[in-house]
Amino acid sequence: MKKFTTILLLILVIKAFGQNAQFSQYYAASLYLNPAFSGIYNDPALHMNHKRQLQSVDVINELTQVSFIFPVKPNGDFEQSIGGAGIMAFNEKFGFRGVYQKNSAYLNYAHNLKLGLLDSYIISIGAQVGYEIRSLDFSKLAWGSQYNIFYGFDDTLPVPVTEFDEQQQNLVVNAGIMYYYNPERNYLLHNYSAFLGFSATNLNRPNTSFTSDAESIEPMLLKYNGGVEFKFNKLYVTPSLLYLYIRQNQQFNAGLNVAYAPNTDRYRARGTQLLGGVWYRYRDSFIFMGGIKANALTVRVSYDMNSTLFAPEKGVDLAQNSMEISLHYSLGRNLDIKKLSNPLF
Repeated sequence: MKKFTTILLLILVIKAFGQNAQFSQYYAASLYLNPAFSGIYNDPALHMNHKRQLQSVDVINELTQVSFIFPVKPNGDFEQSIGGAGIMAFNEKFGFRGVYQKNSAYLNYAHNLKLGLLDSYIISIGAQVGYEIRSLDFSKLAWGSQYNIFYGFDDTLPVPVTEFDEQQQNLVVNAGIMYYYNPERNYLLHNYSAFLGFSATNLNRPNTSFTSDAESIEPMLLKYNGGVEFKFNKLYVTPSLLYLYIRQNQQFNAGLNVAYAPNTDRYRARGTQLLGGVWYRYRDSFIFMGGIKANALTVRVSYDMNSTLFAPEKGVDLAQNSMEISLHYSLGRNLDIKKLSNPLF
């Protein structure tokens, strides 16, 4: 019975692995989305995302990432970057009382190629190397063998799980490429700005098994993202999409980001900007976002509205709504003459 319970637990955890956690505000977690993004930034920037499912306190589903990007400008601060370096820390907690946890750190570098008349588009190629530590904390669960007939559950008794390791570590290699048209977002010369990218994670296919006598090869996760930005007077509208593919499973996200900048002209934006957006994750949820950008700081809050309406045939309650907050802080100079911030960076 003990082995059956443990196997059942591991099946649930493996299922959790297969979900490949994603941020709803994927555009605000650029290094997590695509390593090539570090080559596109022109100013040092700090990013933070935190997402938590709104459900019972015993069942946890949390994602957190913090990243810092530093552009490479060999000829001075006012030139366009030729690439960028980055570092990212990531944490995921999942399951009953957070029985499963993944902590990881990544180093990132991307180099860009400027092409076209007046560098009207760039191609950025990036690589990312990370070290991941996955852990299972069986002590957070209550086991039948820890029941004392005199006063009930006794957490001082040992956890009866010996078949699996509690920790697993591995190296991860990711890579990506980005194309950006009109990176300066100069609407005097161009009618729109556009970007698209492709990335692949787990290129080295690490073994993530919690036992020494078995293999669990991590599959590659493929991501495609793209978007187009249009300017309508003081309004900037950016439809975007994100497509993920892993193990013949697919996820599709599409939506619209809107920024209103009262103090803007055809080239620059000054002062406070109001942000909003709505996205749809296919057969999963609607996502609503609101935020504000004030000088160097951008704050966004989003809400995932999930419903059993998306999968009524499963006969289970999938309505686990979640909230996410993202922060972006730019360390660039001359913020009063900076162009409007793209929803991705």
